[in-house]
Amino acid sequence: MKRLLFLIIAAVMICGCGAVEESNITEITIWHPWGGADKERFDKIVAEYNRTHDDIRVKALFTPNDTSNSQKFFTSVAADKGPDLIFVDTPQVGAWAYQGAIIPLDDYLKRDGLTKEDFFAPCWNGNLYHGRIWGLAYCADPNFAFVWNKKIFREVGLDPERPPRTMKELDEYNDKITKIDPKTGKIVRIGIIPWAQCGNVNSLYSWGWAFGGSFYDAEKDKITADDPKLVKALEWMCSYCDKYDVKRISAFSNGFGSRDQNPFYIGIVAMECLHLAWLQDIAEYAPNLDYGISYLPMPEGGEAKSSWIGGWNMGIPKSCKKKDEAWKVMKWFCADREGTRVSTKYQTIFPSYKKSAYFDNVPKDGPIAVFYDILLNCKHERPVQPAQEFYVSELGKAVDYAIYGTKTPEQALRDAKEATQKELDLRLAGGK
Repeated sequence: MKRLLFLIIAAVMICGCGAVEESNITEITIWHPWGGADKERFDKIVAEYNRTHDDIRVKALFTPNDTSNSQKFFTSVAADKGPDLIFVDTPQVGAWAYQGAIIPLDDYLKRDGLTKEDFFAPCWNGNLYHGRIWGLAYCADPNFAFVWNKKIFREVGLDPERPPRTMKELDEYNDKITKIDPKTGKIVRIGIIPWAQCGNVNSLYSWGWAFGGSFYDAEKDKITADDPKLVKALEWMCSYCDKYDVKRISAFSNGFGSRDQNPFYIGIVAMECLHLAWLQDIAEYAPNLDYGISYLPMPEGGEAKSSWIGGWNMGIPKSCKKKDEAWKVMKWFCADREGTRVSTKYQTIFPSYKKSAYFDNVPKDGPIAVFYDILLNCKHERPVQPAQEFYVSELGKAVDYAIYGTKTPEQALRDAKEATQKELDLRLAGGK
């Protein structure tokens, strides 16, 4: 009987000790934007964090993030039930900061000796609003490299090792490559669709900056969507509609698939703007694709090797009850030599943190080397202001209006400017 009592007491003590030990572990919940195979990759990064840390355990939840609608996140913060960390797209930073949904990180940065010199400039600036830092960049996406199908170049008599270097050459190459069925009038193959592969807004950013344009005057809080150089960029994009008929291009592009049926991979689009992460898709779905990679062609009087940096950031919601622990986790993911290297093992990304161990062995040639060179020399990031999500929507509509001929490029961009300026002024005045 005494022995049985002893065993019961011992079991209770063991269980009690286990409960105390477990209570010393803080759980940090992260909302992230990756689903499917990308979720599996991010889960591996989280597992690596949990394996190497005893005091904090990270729980990752896939939560779709639409830059045009952040209502779920705002509702959770207002109800004090939000995550401890959240991924923030750059167009969201200004609005989320302005509305008090995320907290500034300046005190943590100062305490731990992190400065803007530790990060690539566009990554730092993409989280800077009214003199304060509201997030840390998890990754640095150089947008975009220019790629071409060497097999098609050979077929039409172009040098497969020489991409178009100017917009004039790009147009000439496109004319040689594009094939139209003489019987049906349908496009069989095209050189490039300026707005298709990377989306309306990202295309306008890319070509707009290449033409030397400006989207926002931060000092004056003024939207500059109708900058003459941006108008010129959109006019160039629309010239392909005039040349090939936008309805015919739309019918052609409506059949585009994704991943294994990507039009560039299967040879029906010969040139495109390529995102860094898509290298992973090429390796998986088109490993034998014979392609070249370089920089965006330069418009006359435009910017050489033009690009811009995008990527996801991490922020701490105002409702987070464990801010110090959340900062520790964020720092590992965004500003730690080893943590940032772990991320690159599972995702095709560049860290925003210059001192990442990943950069100790960056390839000196090949696609990664081109993207790395773009990263080192890039000076553009999307504007950070409270109405940026609204601005993204308006720019997208402007491209649609222009390419379908509903409005001229100049009128479409002027309307986008006026609508966004009105929204921005309202928000700056304290409206919602």
